[in-house]
Parts: sequence; structure tokens; C-alpha cells
Amino acid sequence: MLKIPKYSHLKRYREIANSIVRHGFGHLLTQIGLDKILPSVRRARKSEVTLLRFTRAQRLRMLLEELGPTFIKFGQLLSTRPDLLPRDILDELSQLQDHVPSFPFTQVNAILESELDQHPEDVYAEFDPKPLAAASIGQVHLARLHSGEYVVVKVRRPNIKEQMETDLEILLEMAKLADKHTHYGRIYHFADVVVELRRTVEDEIDFLIEAESAEQIGENFRNNPAVAIPKIYWEQTTSAVLTMELLEGTKLTNPAELAAAGHDTRTVINLLVDAMFTQIFRHGVFHADPHPGNLAVSADGRLLFMDFGIVGKLSGERKRRFILFLSGIINRNSRQLVRSLGDMGVLSRRIDRKALRRDVDRLLDKYLDVPLRKINLGKSVREIFSLAFEYHIRIPSEFTLLGKTIMTLEGVIEAMDEDVKLIELLQPYTGQLIRQRFSPQALKENLSEQFFETSEFFLSLPRRLNDVLDRVDTEGLPVQLNFPEFDKAFAHMDRLTNRISFSIVLLSFSIIMAGLIIGSGLVVSITGETLLWRLPIIEIGFFLAGAMAIWLLYAIMRSGRL
Repeated sequence: MLKIPKYSHLKRYREIANSIVRHGFGHLLTQIGLDKILPSVRRARKSEVTLLRFTRAQRLRMLLEELGPTFIKFGQLLSTRPDLLPRDILDELSQLQDHVPSFPFTQVNAILESELDQHPEDVYAEFDPKPLAAASIGQVHLARLHSGEYVVVKVRRPNIKEQMETDLEILLEMAKLADKHTHYGRIYHFADVVVELRRTVEDEIDFLIEAESAEQIGENFRNNPAVAIPKIYWEQTTSAVLTMELLEGTKLTNPAELAAAGHDTRTVINLLVDAMFTQIFRHGVFHADPHPGNLAVSADGRLLFMDFGIVGKLSGERKRRFILFLSGIINRNSRQLVRSLGDMGVLSRRIDRKALRRDVDRLLDKYLDVPLRKINLGKSVREIFSLAFEYHIRIPSEFTLLGKTIMTLEGVIEAMDEDVKLIELLQPYTGQLIRQRFSPQALKENLSEQFFETSEFFLSLPRRLNDVLDRVDTEGLPVQLNFPEFDKAFAHMDRLTNRISFSIVLLSFSIIMAGLIIGSGLVVSITGETLLWRLPIIEIGFFLAGAMAIWLLYAIMRSGRL
């Protein structure tokens, strides 16, 4: 049964639906059943005019631009998802632009007074009414505090939060309909994608989150004099107003200006790459929109980062997985690439891994005899993520955002000096990080973690088994077998069970011994004494586990079914 849209959303629903039909996508509304609850869709479809002179991708871009800021931002985020959309649409969405005028200074003043609970003149000694820049979410002004510091003030566009919340609710409702009524919806789970992207949009319109991200990255670089992050003025910052330090320098948009200012291009590139890879692979929190307009070099040679509206975060485990993924590209190792995709948690059991590996091999074959410096890293990442689209594999948004960041970074570097290749600069980092991963200290930490996880598993095993047995006792355990040759099948199952039992005993033996050895080592390192008042626990463990293994092996061999 179709859910009737909220009354407050009906007008916006009609606007969106009519625009979708006008751009030639009315059939999608019919597929998800919206024509049954919105009569305007049926009427519009009868007079549907497709803009035939434009491609499907161009019509989609025009549609999103017409529908306004929420859909433009949504399209920009989707342009980073080669695992969800084909190449032609991705290329077109990457050209989405915010064609929005600045809003009047009277509204800026009203927002400042409402948010800061003071007259703007009491907060800022000077405030330039002409914005430095305007975008769909807000605009930026130059100002000076009464204490004398020059700052930039970002003010959120009036009513944009409410408008975006309405649009996002409508998008989510439409995505749920698509999941229910379309084949691709059942494969890609569009509602989950919208929820994921919705979280990103909501973070971007909350300036407190941007301020926290900037401060966290600034704290991470506190002891690095070569990198500068703007200071946040918290007393003049809210969810709709962001006041931060003005950092002045030469933007990376024009390499000629950098040279004229006395900056060596190669030095700037090395500084930029080191700062970005340090954020990604060491700190795990990184500026995810490093285009030239957000980067500058100060007169004293410091690298300046600006605009922290889009920030990526990676856990330690996800950092390690992406490092192995990049290493697979650098080494042109298809097995490692497919394995790293699996480690990312995106491969389902239905995926034909052999076929996927063959396709990855074909993708890497064109780079087989190509020097490393000739390989475009960003393009390679994008091609592999696009291959995921063909196999209906969803890449976690953290990885696609990181892939987009690497592509942007590579574009900045090539614009500054086409002879410098990001993949060559990356190689030492991946090698060093992989060595760190397998260092004695890292192995010790991983082994200790595995020991405690294994202990937790075995301690909780009796309770879990009791739960299963209680459920079987109360609900029963219906089993249906449909084998043409029962005796042959059961004999095979018997042999299989014996093999599994023997394997489990051997595995248990290994785990017990590893646990005893590690546990002894941990206790010795802490107390200086061996386990259980120096009893020969290891010898006892060997004897018991060995006796169990011999007994089971004897029983299996007597049955003749190993």
C-alpha cells in the first residue's frame, strides 16, 4: 500500500514530480507508483515532453539544478559514487554548479543578531556587507573583531535548513518506494544511500560540526609549523554562523602567481602531499575537498587549508584496508585488489569472485607494461569503483569520499606541475605503512587483541549454546532433506562431520596453546611470575589437548570415514 505524502510536503512533491516529468524521467515515477497518489503526475505524463536534444546525463544535471540547493548538493555527493552510477552520469554530475545569488545584507544582519543574541556592531568592529563568495548553503563575509583580528564569517542562507529537511524527507520516501517496486532498488537499497548522503548534507549545514572538524585538524597539526589551519572563534560561532581566522596567502589556483610570489612549485607539492597523506593515513581525519580554491601558501611558505565543510574520517582498520587497496593498484596485483574489496565489507556471497578477478585483471592489463609514473592513480581508483557498479557492489561512503579526495588532489598536482605524479609520491607512504602494520609491535598488539577476543568467545559459548538448545526445545528444529541417494549422501555428511570435528580439535589445540603462551607472557611481563604459581601449565595443556586429538583420531579411523 502506497503511503500518502505529508500534507505539508504536497506542494513540494508536485514541484519535484512535475520537474522530473518535464525532463523526461516520468516513467520512473510510474515505476515507483507515485502516479497513483499524485494526480498531477498522471496529467503531466500525458503531455510529457522529453528534451530529446540533450542526453540522459545532461537532463539529469539540468533537473537537479532546477530543483535547487538540496538536489544540487545531492548530485555533487552522488558524483563521488562510481559504485552507484554509470560513467556518463558521473561525469555530468561533476559539473553541477550552484547558480545562486547572494542574499541581502539586511538578512545577514538579522541572522547574526538572532544567532549571536547581540547586535552585530557589538560583536564585529567592521563587517563588509559585500560577500566574498556565495553558495547554496551560505555566503562568506570579511570582518574585524573589536580585539583587532580579521576574520571570515560564514552565514547560513535563510530557511535553507528547513527547505533541505523537507527535500530530504521527500527523497527518502521516494527511495523507499523505489526499493519496494524496482529491481535496482532491491539491489542497491536506495533508501540506505539517501540516509547516508542525508547525514553528510546535515553535517554540512551545521556550522558547529565544520568548526569542530577544523579545530580537530588544527590540533593534529599543532606541532607542524609548515601547515596552518584557521583558528575558530567559538563565542562568535553557532550552527548558522561560523567565525574563523582570516588566513592570507597565494591560492593554488594559479601556479604562475605562486612562482611570482617566490614559492617553489615542487616544494609546495611535496608539502601538500605530505599534509594530505598525514591527515588520511596517520590522523584518520582529513580535508576531503582539497581543490585549489581551498588551498593557499602564506608569504612565509606555510600551507593554508580553508573551508572544512566536507571532512572525511577513517578508523584504524579502514585505513589499513585502503592502504592495501592502493598497494594493490601500485603493484598491479588483482588478487590483492579483490581481497581488499572483500576486506572493505562490500562483497556479498552472490558475487562471482573469479569473474570479478578476471575483470580486475583485464583492467590492470593495460597498465602491465606501463611505467609507474604513467599511471593515473585517481582514474584507476575510479575505474575499480565503477567495476563495483557492474557487480552491484556498494562501496562504503568513507572509501568513495577518500577516492574522490585522491582524484581532486591528483588534479591539483598535475595543474601545478604535469611532470609530478601522485602515484610515485604515494608509493613510499604505502610501503612504510605496510611495514608498520607488520612490525613486531603491531603484531603483538593484534595478537593480544585476538587472544582477548578468543577468550570472550569461549567464555560466552556455553550461554550461546544454551540459548540455541532452549530455542530448539521450545520451537523445535524442522529439517527437510531431499536427496535421491540417502545412504550415499549421509555417508558423505558423516565423513564431512568427522573432518570438521578433527579440524576443530586441532584448531582448539592451537588456540589453547597460543592463549597459554601469550597469557604466560602477559602475566610474566606484568607480575614477573608464571601462571598458576609456576605449575607446568603448558605441559599439562599439551598432554590434555594431545590426548583429545589422539582419542578423536582413533574413533574416526575405526569408523573408516575420514
